[in-house]
Parts: sequence; C-alpha cells; structure tokens
Amino acid sequence: MTSFTIGITGISGFIGSSAAEKLSSEGHSIVGLDIYTRHVNPVEQFPEDLDWVMHFGASTSINKSFDRPFQVYSNNLFSTLTAAQIAVESKCPMLFMSSYVYGKPEYLPIDEKHPVSALNPYMGSKIAGEEILRQISMFLGLPIIILRAFNIYGNWYSPGRLIPDLLHAVNAGEPLLVQDPIPRRDYLYIVDFIALLSKILTYSFSGVKIYNVGSGESYSNYEVARIVQSISDGNPCITVLDEPRKNDVIDCYADVDLIKKIFSWRPFYSLEQGLNELIHHKVK
Repeated sequence: MTSFTIGITGISGFIGSSAAEKLSSEGHSIVGLDIYTRHVNPVEQFPEDLDWVMHFGASTSINKSFDRPFQVYSNNLFSTLTAAQIAVESKCPMLFMSSYVYGKPEYLPIDEKHPVSALNPYMGSKIAGEEILRQISMFLGLPIIILRAFNIYGNWYSPGRLIPDLLHAVNAGEPLLVQDPIPRRDYLYIVDFIALLSKILTYSFSGVKIYNVGSGESYSNYEVARIVQSISDGNPCITVLDEPRKNDVIDCYADVDLIKKIFSWRPFYSLEQGLNELIHHKVK
C-alpha cells in the first residue's frame, strides 16, 4: 500500500483526531497543521513535501455562530485560506470538510446540484469557503475535493448536538432529552467516513470535485432517541420538549449516488449498529 504524508487541520477535534488516528494506523505520516491555520501566532514557514492537506478545523457550533458571527466567519475563512496556501506550496491536493449547505430543501433527496443557501453564520462560512476554494483552484490549479457532510457521529461529546447528548445521558444514567422531536437528519458513523478518506487518498483528479457524504436516510430526533433507548441498559425514559432551533430544517437527507460511484464506497453501519457499538463497546 502506498504511504502518504498528510497534513491535517482540526487534529484535536472529533473528525480530525479520528482521521489522524486511523490513517496513521494504516501507515501514513500525519502532520498537524493547526499551528498554521489558527489566528494565534501565525507561522509564515509552512511545511513542505505533503501529499495531501485535509482541512477539518473549523468553528462548528451553530448556536454560537449566531452569538459570534464575525468570529465564526473570520476563523473559518482564515483557516481555509491558510490550509489552501499550504496545499499550493506543497503542490498537493486539498480536501475541504464543508457541511450541509443547502438551506431549506427544495427537493429530497438532496443532490450536489441543489442550490446552496445559508441558514446560519456557520453554514454561511462554509459556503463562502467553498467559493474561495473554487477561485483558488481556477487561478492556481489546486485540485480540491469538497465533502458536504450531513451529520457525522461517533464517540465524541459535543454538548448541544443530539447524538452526543443522548450518549452522554446514557453514560450518566439520565433521561434522554429531546429538545424538538420533529426534525429529521441523515446520520453517518465516523468509522464509515474514515473508510471513505482512505479511498480518496489514491484518487487522481483535477479542478474542484464536490460530493455529498451521508447515509441517504433520515431519522427524526425522536426516532434516534427511541433507538438509543431500545439498545441501552436500564431502558432510560425519554423527555420531549418543544424547543425548536432557529431557522431549523424539518427534513433533509443526502443523495449519495455520486460518491458511491466514484469511490466504490458505501456505508457499512446502519444507525442502530453504529449507536449500539458506541454504547456497548465504548469505541474511540
């Protein structure tokens, strides 16, 4: 197997740390890039001889993006520009971790041709980052893969997000709290996502390629809580509130036919299987 030197931003975060751990175990060399992509003490001398730059680092809280929109735009666009500059100087391709950027869906499932629209500053920063990268690729010839991930979950506690909050409640022996039972989301287990990254590493391409990443199915918040309840010891009770999130989307799920075709990839875990592994096997 070919070994690559991979620069990763967000290496201490959920997706970045998971990617670094798994790709390192496969024999790849990992270089943390956060020292370059954060505003604090910027460094001008970038690492060279990288085979890939994978940009996972970002301010991701939707609620906080309403409270501190200028900070979110500044942090996310600065880090994206710096990651792109590192890739250009290393003459290597870049992977940009975008997000759900489609606003309120005009149709389902959502394919890559669906119009983009910002419902919050975080989503807006990702849309702006995508556009900046398109221009950089056009002007400088940087090959870029943009992954529009819907909802990736795993063994990582991030307060205010449904699955992390439910798993935390199970571990603490507390009731399962659902702020709003109605919205439906497309969930992908982190193990399946990292398996996709391993396939992307060997992909030869030019220009900008955009792919949705998800399972292609949606579950309501209440259905997710019911699954967690059914596979947890002690049958924890579910407490349902009526506190919808500002500008929330009622239903969204990805059309993932394109990424399945290009990379011969498909999710291995169902939502129930992924949650069961997290609850009973305590995987990282």
